[in-house]
Amino acid sequence: MSIVDRGSRGERHPRSRWPEKGDWRSRSREPETPPPTRAAPATATYILAGLCIAVFAYGAMSGVNLIRDYAFRPSDLQTGANNAYLRLVTHMFLHGDWVHLIVNMVVLLSFGRGLEPVMGTVRFVILFFLTGVAAAVGHAVLTGFPETPMIGASGATAGIVGAAVLAAPRLPVIFFIIPMPLYLAVVVLVAIHIAAIAFDWDPGIAWYAHLAGIAAGITLYPLLRRRPVG
Repeated sequence: MSIVDRGSRGERHPRSRWPEKGDWRSRSREPETPPPTRAAPATATYILAGLCIAVFAYGAMSGVNLIRDYAFRPSDLQTGANNAYLRLVTHMFLHGDWVHLIVNMVVLLSFGRGLEPVMGTVRFVILFFLTGVAAAVGHAVLTGFPETPMIGASGATAGIVGAAVLAAPRLPVIFFIIPMPLYLAVVVLVAIHIAAIAFDWDPGIAWYAHLAGIAAGITLYPLLRRRPVG
């Protein structure tokens, strides 16, 4: 799922682009002239992506088993392992292979570069970590605290997508090869995940974590977004 250009900013519906303020104008009012494009850099987005890439590269080149030492094991929350809570964070920066890493980084960069300037860097970082932790805990609870290790930034990136769908629901994206508004892409994505759980598709994918991440992003964005001035 990636962003697709649909013409100049001034020609788009207000909800098809990232907001410049903390709220949207009513649909019943005529759109005002759009303000200048927000120019704040998405610093944290690039840093988080860089950390994920650096950790993966280090593990691949050094031969150190980072997954063994830092992956999140849901069962540890029940057994009270000393580093269980640390692993709720460290697992986000581990990936099983290049495909896993690339998919998560594409989503992080595609949506983080637009969402971080809207929220502010500190709020965006808080969103990333809280949704990543919420996704891991949701996966643990809904799957019965299994011992199978969980890795990847998927839960956090799903949280970013959940927040983005509130920030810019009509943002044009390409879901696989089909252009559609973001809100519809998220509806389709959730439906696919529900089907995957119902029919037990690819048990190696943490489907529940993705759903929990999206739900956490939708829940947290209204609490973390910038408020309008005046």
